Amino acid sequence: MSINAGEGEGDQRRLLQREDSIAGLYAAPIAPPRPTKSPKPSSSPILRHGYHRMDSSPDLDDAVSKSSPKPSINSYFENDEQQPRGLGISDRRTSIPRVPVGSRTSIHSRTSSNPFVSPLDSPQISEPSYIYNGEGSARNTPRIEEEQDVTKGRNSQFTEVFNTEEDGGNHLDCPSTETFYSKRTSWLSISILGLSLYSTIFSGIWLVLAIAQPRYGRFIRSGGNFAPTTASTVFALFAKTIELSFVTVFVTFLGQVLSRRSLAKNSRGMTIAEMTMRTWVLQPGFMITHGQHLYHVGISLLGAITLTAAFIAMFYTTASDALVSPHLKFGGWEHKMMYGSVQSSYANPDFIKANCRTPITAVMDPVEGGNECISLDYAGQAYHNSIAYMSTWADIRAAGGTSTNLTDRPQAPGMLYDNTTVTGRWILTNTSDIRAAHQTYNRVINNVSLAMPHAGVLAAAQDSKNFILQPEDLAGVGQYSLRASVISPAVNVMCVNMNKTELKPIVYAEWAHAKTNSSTVPGQKVAWSGYESEIQFLPGHNYTNKTVVDDLFEWGEKYGRQTPIFPMLPIDYNTITNISAANHSDSVYLLAKSPNITDYTLCQLRSFVSPSCSTYYNVSGTTGGHIEARCEDEHDDMAYSKSVPDAPTVRNSDWRNVAAQWMLATSMDDGITNANASIARLLTQLIVPASGDLNNSLPSLAEHLSVMIGSTLLSSTILSGYYHYWDSTETLLAQPEYKPFNASLVSQQYASGYTSKWEGIFYLVLLLVFATNVCCLVYLFLRSGLVTDYTEPQNLFALAVNSPPSQAVAGSCGAGPKGEQLNVNWHVDREDTSGHFFFKNAGRGDAPQDFELRRRPTGVSRSMSSYSRLSKKRSNFL
Repeated sequence: MSINAGEGEGDQRRLLQREDSIAGLYAAPIAPPRPTKSPKPSSSPILRHGYHRMDSSPDLDDAVSKSSPKPSINSYFENDEQQPRGLGISDRRTSIPRVPVGSRTSIHSRTSSNPFVSPLDSPQISEPSYIYNGEGSARNTPRIEEEQDVTKGRNSQFTEVFNTEEDGGNHLDCPSTETFYSKRTSWLSISILGLSLYSTIFSGIWLVLAIAQPRYGRFIRSGGNFAPTTASTVFALFAKTIELSFVTVFVTFLGQVLSRRSLAKNSRGMTIAEMTMRTWVLQPGFMITHGQHLYHVGISLLGAITLTAAFIAMFYTTASDALVSPHLKFGGWEHKMMYGSVQSSYANPDFIKANCRTPITAVMDPVEGGNECISLDYAGQAYHNSIAYMSTWADIRAAGGTSTNLTDRPQAPGMLYDNTTVTGRWILTNTSDIRAAHQTYNRVINNVSLAMPHAGVLAAAQDSKNFILQPEDLAGVGQYSLRASVISPAVNVMCVNMNKTELKPIVYAEWAHAKTNSSTVPGQKVAWSGYESEIQFLPGHNYTNKTVVDDLFEWGEKYGRQTPIFPMLPIDYNTITNISAANHSDSVYLLAKSPNITDYTLCQLRSFVSPSCSTYYNVSGTTGGHIEARCEDEHDDMAYSKSVPDAPTVRNSDWRNVAAQWMLATSMDDGITNANASIARLLTQLIVPASGDLNNSLPSLAEHLSVMIGSTLLSSTILSGYYHYWDSTETLLAQPEYKPFNASLVSQQYASGYTSKWEGIFYLVLLLVFATNVCCLVYLFLRSGLVTDYTEPQNLFALAVNSPPSQAVAGSCGAGPKGEQLNVNWHVDREDTSGHFFFKNAGRGDAPQDFELRRRPTGVSRSMSSYSRLSKKRSNFL
């Protein structure tokens, strides 16, 4: 027989007491039950609908029962084979013991063996109770006398029931004590919005820096206030904060989209796969270990956005390091006005002598102190250049030779300040064709012109006035290149083969009335020591004897230049110089004798400044400095002639004094004593033979002389003018003055931007992060406040354990959901009367409302009000 719910109050109490007695057999002692209130006759009794845990392991009961019998819990439904399986928590708090599988023992029979329980207290039939069946409706199922086999209904091994007697019959459905909605003025909303603003602003700045690629100049340099290592750390720190704030903001955005969708009744809710999308961003490896989730949600719009956000968040720091963090990199060519110190005109011998660094002071050696210093410098540089040049030709000879075209032959080497290599350039090559000259003048004419860079450009580049970062300012590894539109010093060396008869007018010992001395060399005439006193001009003229080569060397009245006079003819392997032709002369001369030909060779050396060149200076912290002249290039927009149109080629007479000192220092005049100097022996073997063909394995005499004397061109331009004219009345200024000149500069500085082209792909990362930040900021700003993020683990857990079971996820409690269970849509629903929130499978009926909420806390009222408003929202496209 059954007992109806409407019977007397005493019967009802007696039944509840018996239930307590049963629970006490298998549970820990509990406090004495409080007296319950009897329901009013006019209303149905307040009964708690029982949530029960569904079985997720169909074979678990059988396996356990076979191994060892354990207490079982009486099923709510006898012979009910359709009970859903899955997770769920009952709202009953007192557990009923479990009966082993296959047992049909009644509660009366089980309790009768307990000495503390009377058989009379064992209930036979319970009052009807409302059980929530997981399908959105309640079932009115009477309690039965005999406990059924738990395997029939596939109920959980640990089904829990709620003891309404313990709570006095007033326990309600877990009403939310706090509102799930945070206003815009709440700390949570303000902090999230602040992080979104920070991430948006700085990701925008990072994108602008990557695109603009600013150069930080002297702001980031070694020894400055912002060292390169400090700058790298600061940029990395900001990039990391942008990444962290982006991840925080995006995860919040994602949680708001899904939570609001789950609250809106007219939306499709959210799936388990969508709940895990936040993990993609926080833990990218999750996409590898749980690839099935990508299959279920990755192709959706929100899934694609989240997948993109996960990848760009993962590579943001790398993108920042590649495109924003300061790196040493070249910029473009920058035209600028530079300034260099100028104190003297070009090739001023007095200034060169005064600035030669030597410990021998003018007091110690007032006569030759300065000359001996510059002589050593000239000799050292000349021999250094000679050795380097001959070494290059040795390699060419070993390789089988080179071209006979001057422009294709090795350029002139040099050295400046012992740390900067120098390269000269052959110019006026149209006048250097030996074959053409031989056809015109029927003699061998070896004519070359060499231009060297302006040495003053190097000092200007290192002057702090021009704000050029040096390698030492960039951790010793910086580099820059400079093109200066300045004049270039040049030297012309013309060597002409002449026989003894043709040389007679300019060789004193060969004159008819010459005073000569005896020589140890048979047949050689040696001029007496005072031969210069007998040199006279032609009657009525200011010039000496005429020669057959006056037009070649531009001698005589027609050209206004004096002819040289040599004391005697040199013997084989020797050279003699003339440096005394002071009257209207700008040249020095060298007379040499080759052992390979019968003719003698006369060389003229003179200097001029060329407007057809520019000076190119390149310096690197790893390879050192290099300065060179670039000449006669029609594509060179920094040639001096481009800055000063129609600038003339200006010959310089001061250089003759510099060259005279150089000839004495290099033993070019030792042939007057038949000294057989080593340098003279080398040079005479380079004389072009009578055939008039350049040797493709040897340099010519004119080429080698140009290389050796090129060092004087460099020393003559130190602190000298940059123009083809001297704009001061004094050839030597008391103090240096800054003079401007046009220049182009390309330099390495610490700058943002990529250093390799392939790194440009990271622009997409920076752009997408900024765009995503903007979208998140707009979304969060338009939403007035935040709702509880039900995708957060703690919120998800709290909501799940207070939700009814569902057949949709049956069998997932052990290994987790999979397959189509990931696609099941879920809503966050609310009990209208109590304010209880729980998960509900989308499309199912409402939860049973079998009780009235008599006392509603303030927090519950706010939550219910917020839910009513949000649940009616239209679903968005995400």
